[in-house]
Amino acid sequence: MSSRSSKRLARPFESLAGTARRLEGGDLTARAAPSGLSEADEVATALNRAAERLDRMLQRERAFSADASHQLRTALARTRLELESELAVWPPSDPYAAMHTALESLDHMTTTVDDLLALARDLPERTSLDVTALLSEARGRWQDDLAAAGRLLRVVVEDDLPPAVGSRQAASQVLDVLVANAAAHGRGEVTVRARDAGEVLAVDVEDQGPGLPEAQDVFARRPAGEEHGIGLTLARSLVEAEGGRLFVSRRAPCPCFTWLVPPAEPAGPRV
Repeated sequence: MSSRSSKRLARPFESLAGTARRLEGGDLTARAAPSGLSEADEVATALNRAAERLDRMLQRERAFSADASHQLRTALARTRLELESELAVWPPSDPYAAMHTALESLDHMTTTVDDLLALARDLPERTSLDVTALLSEARGRWQDDLAAAGRLLRVVVEDDLPPAVGSRQAASQVLDVLVANAAAHGRGEVTVRARDAGEVLAVDVEDQGPGLPEAQDVFARRPAGEEHGIGLTLARSLVEAEGGRLFVSRRAPCPCFTWLVPPAEPAGPRV
């Protein structure tokens, strides 16, 4: 009886050990099955949760790697265009201004890589967001590019905005994607507006273009180079990872993207 009882008790833990070995070998689909032994099942539940979390993190990092490469290609293309434009001017202009602009673009690319790698690996950040500062920084990054194309960038921050939380890195990347999308595919003035949407912070990015393609999911992942590309896919994945929402609030005319930022959690009752 003792021998049979020992084997019965050992069997669930042997199964757990086998699942752990599969996970260690890279099989993140491995899951421990319930055995009916409460102690072993508690360990199995914790192991399965850890495996699911690792699987999600790995998938997210792979997707972010593809998205980061897209963001870098866009920035590199812009830097190349700036340098080629300077070389095409005759008589030659002062090269130092062009080199200074290129260095700023390279610094921005470095920040993009660092931000995306940190966001791919870390848990969602829950810190207070200074929306006014974020929008002001985005205006500083994009107003010159739009002005060079004869377009205006208008930033509107309404009063008494509800508090919002999230990752400053993610918020900066989302704003860059939305403004870049309006700059590349839209027309006329680009407006970024922060407003109160029923005690939830909403950020709208709109332009004066004719509208988005009818019945097309602009957030769907498509090969780089196609209309709207990978950037919007990246933006939505960042927003959803932070617990927010990103959607098209107006398709045509003057398309508008709306980003709902997660609200700050209210303080709990005092005990």
